[in-house]
Amino acid sequence: MAHVFKVRVMLSWGEQRDYLVANDVEPGLEHRLATRENWQEVMRGALINVPVAPYLPSGEPLPPMATAKVSDVVAIAAEDAPKDLQRTRSQFIMADIWQHQSSTANYNYLRHDYDAKSQEQIRADIDHWCTGADTESISAVTKERILAQEKKLKKELAKGVD
Repeated sequence: MAHVFKVRVMLSWGEQRDYLVANDVEPGLEHRLATRENWQEVMRGALINVPVAPYLPSGEPLPPMATAKVSDVVAIAAEDAPKDLQRTRSQFIMADIWQHQSSTANYNYLRHDYDAKSQEQIRADIDHWCTGADTESISAVTKERILAQEKKLKKELAKGVD
């Protein structure tokens, strides 16, 4: 049976959200599920990049990104997958790795090629997870970007109805 994998994550500003794991990460998790008793260990406590606003039908701009901490992962039969959940991005770092390397090393991997404001949020998130640093000012900007993206989505959907 094919599975999808749902993760519960915590954002640095305290919000919990659920996501489906990125498509290209699923085969590895499927293999672990089939071959290991504690298959979840690869994801629990991992840092993972997630979109924090919706994607637009037009595709541009990409939603703001953040680095969240995975609190749990569950396997779900593919046909039972929630249709309303966004997918994580592919970039993640296992807890055993990120907890033993510098914030800079973690950032250099997770920043990917996202826009500058998403990279600022990712850096702040990583510093938060590694050192407990406050993300309030950076997260306030991201929350404004989330609202702007949601407004753009409503406009695009309204146009599509015409």
